[in-house]
Amino acid sequence: MTSNLKDRLASLGHTLPELGAPAANYLHYREGKGLLVIAGQIGTPGRGALDAQAGRAEAEVAALKLLAVLDAAIGGDLGRVRQVLRLGIFVAAAPGFTEHSAVADGASNLVVAVLGERGRHARAAVGVASLPAGAAVEVEALVELVS
Repeated sequence: MTSNLKDRLASLGHTLPELGAPAANYLHYREGKGLLVIAGQIGTPGRGALDAQAGRAEAEVAALKLLAVLDAAIGGDLGRVRQVLRLGIFVAAAPGFTEHSAVADGASNLVVAVLGERGRHARAAVGVASLPAGAAVEVEALVELVS
């Protein structure tokens, strides 16, 4: 596996989105004691609650943004990533929607495809009434870094 995140994504047919400024008074990531906490990254603004298939695609969009933050934090060097420990996936869901895990697979599958075994993680897939900017999905992460 290549040690460059952008190259690895390109081999999978993806490109990293541009990393804009945080939307409010927070940081995109915070590193401490070998851990990297990545703030929640949303999919496409204004998408709202979707069916599972469209939600899965939005989870992938949010995961690409999360990987852009990871790339900034590690300077593009995948050798700095020991393990993705956890993903938190929040899904804007209408009452009665029960396919949160199917939506979350969009993010999980991309992270594992990019990072291989180091991308396998624990996760939470949680349904919520709404998300920032009307997004359908938000993804956050906890990553262990190589010391």
